[in-house]
Amino acid sequence: MFSLPRPPATRLLAALLVVCLSACASSGDSGRAATSGPVSSSSGGPSTTTATTTAVVGDTTASTVVETVTSEDAPPITEPPIPRVLLVGDSTLLAVDEYAAFDAFRGFDAVYEAASCRTLGVPSCGDPPRPPNSVETIKSSAGVFDDVVVMAGYDEWWTTFPESFAQVVAAARAKGARRIIWLTYREGVTYRLPDERGGSEAYPKNNATIRQMAASGLYPELVVADWNRYTTNVPTWLARDGIHLNRTGAYGVADYISRVVAHISDRPCPLPREAGGTVEPLCPNPDETGPPTDVISLYG
Repeated sequence: MFSLPRPPATRLLAALLVVCLSACASSGDSGRAATSGPVSSSSGGPSTTTATTTAVVGDTTASTVVETVTSEDAPPITEPPIPRVLLVGDSTLLAVDEYAAFDAFRGFDAVYEAASCRTLGVPSCGDPPRPPNSVETIKSSAGVFDDVVVMAGYDEWWTTFPESFAQVVAAARAKGARRIIWLTYREGVTYRLPDERGGSEAYPKNNATIRQMAASGLYPELVVADWNRYTTNVPTWLARDGIHLNRTGAYGVADYISRVVAHISDRPCPLPREAGGTVEPLCPNPDETGPPTDVISLYG
């Protein structure tokens, strides 16, 4: 069996076609070789280089297209603004003033109001002139606040606590507070109120009320700061009555409040947990980490 001989014109045309295809393929290979390296972006940012080879079926052309995709530089991470915080306390928080531990209030603009015998909503105790209670203190404080911290009420009985709680929250809301940080009361203590009733009866009930209010959904701004739990293993911070603080405790409570504020504000911790350690960029919940081993050493 044999093939019919091709006419001369047909053989010439086929030969030309073979030469053309070979030349075009060689041109495509050199184009790919020229674009095999990375392509830098003029913006100086990181770039991704993609080489795409396109062949047109039925045509004798081939080309290499280089696509450069430049990603924008990541925006800088900015910390939330420093919050303005009103601290309302009784003789427990007054230790910060007595031991000059104000340096441990860090990471926020503090307005400090502490007085012995300060109650929440009922008239304060003590000899005249009695200090304004917590509701009056909040109402009379100048300006607005991001946060209100409450460490008062150790001299208020549990039967008046729910109504006083509602009054404090209303006063804080009127001051623009987005968060109300309420420190729980220390339980199992020997402290007695001015009328000789035992704090060991009142404080567990007051703590239960705080948690019930938080769980009700009616107070979304309420932050329960579990001071009772936090201080379980640091008896050396406390006076013999179980609620008042010595010098170490004064630094401890100021450091604790600073860490709570940093945690709920998505800010770095004010200091590392250990002297010479690393500051955590997003402060964890101090109720979960527990107190520093040596809080005094953090502040020199």
